[in-house]
Amino acid sequence: MHRLAVAAAWLPLAAHLAAAGEPVSLGPCGPIARPYDAIELTGERLDHLGGTPIPRLGLVAFRGGSPVPIPFQIDERRGRHLALPDGPEPTVDDRPGIFDHDDLLVFMACDAGERTTPEVLAQALAQAGVTAWREIRIEDPVDHRAGFVYLVAAEHPPTTDRRYVAYDAAHDLVVTARYRVGCVGALPAYFALALAEPLGPNLLDGLRLRAEATLHAHLAHWTLDETEGEHELIAWKAGPVRVVRRSRHRVYLGAGLYLTAGLAHTYFYAQHVFGPGSMKLPFSPALLFRDISAWGGADFRDLRGWRYHAPGVPPEGFAIDGRMDPAEAAFHGNGDWFLLAHGTEAVLVAAVMSEELTRLLRLGLVYRDDAEHPAPPERAPGTVPLVGYRGADVQKLPAGRYWFQLRVLVLPAYRPGDERRALDEVHTSLTADLSARSGPAAARAAPR
Repeated sequence: MHRLAVAAAWLPLAAHLAAAGEPVSLGPCGPIARPYDAIELTGERLDHLGGTPIPRLGLVAFRGGSPVPIPFQIDERRGRHLALPDGPEPTVDDRPGIFDHDDLLVFMACDAGERTTPEVLAQALAQAGVTAWREIRIEDPVDHRAGFVYLVAAEHPPTTDRRYVAYDAAHDLVVTARYRVGCVGALPAYFALALAEPLGPNLLDGLRLRAEATLHAHLAHWTLDETEGEHELIAWKAGPVRVVRRSRHRVYLGAGLYLTAGLAHTYFYAQHVFGPGSMKLPFSPALLFRDISAWGGADFRDLRGWRYHAPGVPPEGFAIDGRMDPAEAAFHGNGDWFLLAHGTEAVLVAAVMSEELTRLLRLGLVYRDDAEHPAPPERAPGTVPLVGYRGADVQKLPAGRYWFQLRVLVLPAYRPGDERRALDEVHTSLTADLSARSGPAAARAAPR
């Protein structure tokens, strides 16, 4: 199906999923007011509660003295690799359906509540047939607030039908109460917001990925873009807290040569998208290449009326109007974040890199607001705007392992300056630890 037809088909599908009551908005938050942070804890860290059949687990938070079941999921793993059970190349756990020592308990920090006593917990869950429980304490190092949740193993564990994400695999469409993302060929081609108003139109024309590389002595030169790559979705898992997609990417260089970027994982949550990545260089590319440069960004269809904010931009931001004024044309900023804002809705994009990569590679910001400037392949002409990052002198990286992350946060009820708090949170991790327990080391009741 043509990309335009696919994009047109997403809107009624997303509306249907929303009308069906799934998914719901996150919040209001409890003591931990961080809507962009998910907590992951292995079964091993939960004092050997691993070994419990997953259907026997429930997660509750106390709000105003009352227990509230909260959404969670168990993401099974084999060692450090996620088991994604759906897709053309699924992967399964060695003990599916059992919470093993290496599996992950995943929930949103925003859902945490206040601490309670063992007596109140026992009374509140008296009818559940609890065999063991674990108290998990979460702390925010930004404001030092603490929140608590209780993981219970029980004959009839507390459950909730609430979910924050939904996934339609046939259309590769992720739906939340705040945004929708649809992909074609494993790359995003549809992005719509539902922040201050009902679901809006598709804002995205597509991703733009460009790279250039030259061998020493100019023996060969490559210019690459996203159309020369092979991108495929190979596996996924859709839970109530997050959707995880695994995709494979490689680029054809010509003469029978492929540049393989390997596997990528993308995580979709209630109000943000998380894309981690890593690379291992067995030797410095400078041994073979004279220079390597690359840039990537999102080409938006028409954000006239929005404003662009980033390091080095005037406090009022650049007005997106389809024309490059002198200040915009002269902008060659460096930084690891940018923000697109329109009234009380905003989208914040932040790149986080390992210390070594931050020291060796300086990120430049890409910004072009030009309705007349083409950026093929595109469905809507012009770049209104094109925003992203660029990197130069990539060949200078020494041998080693590097990691990086890209985070896309949607900010409802946005006010100027909110991005500072969000950026602080992006760079400051929550702590989560087992703080109390009851019951045997493992609850091994047979599955129902």
